[in-house]
Amino acid sequence: MKSIFRTTGFGVVALAALIGNGVNAQPHPSPDRVIKHLDKDGDNLVSYEEFEMPRRGREHSKLAAADRDGDGNVSREEMEAHIDARAEEAMERFELADLNDDGFLTEEEIKRALFDAIDSNGDGYIDAVELGDARRSRGHGRTG
Repeated sequence: MKSIFRTTGFGVVALAALIGNGVNAQPHPSPDRVIKHLDKDGDNLVSYEEFEMPRRGREHSKLAAADRDGDGNVSREEMEAHIDARAEEAMERFELADLNDDGFLTEEEIKRALFDAIDSNGDGYIDAVELGDARRSRGHGRTG
């Protein structure tokens, strides 16, 4: 059997996105909860002054990852290079998940790839530690 991928967060995320339901069963906070958190003056609205960029949000981390020179800004060239690198990684994962090398990913192949990525010790079972590790590698694990 092929070794699907390194157990990187991106690999687990990519396969989870392909099958439509990720490893992380935690829902995003409800819009009402987000508004309540950000609304400092109690008017149930978030003004520009109250608005905060997500600290650990996926979009923010994607932009930070694209900032190759570390200047805090993302140039068009940096974004294009980041997208190209991600596309190459995605194609490598596709090829590894395509167990019968027919150029198509079936639901069963995607399921096998995702399972194998989470089953880090390769014993054929997913335990709570492995699931927690997979979630943390995606940047969504909660401590405490």
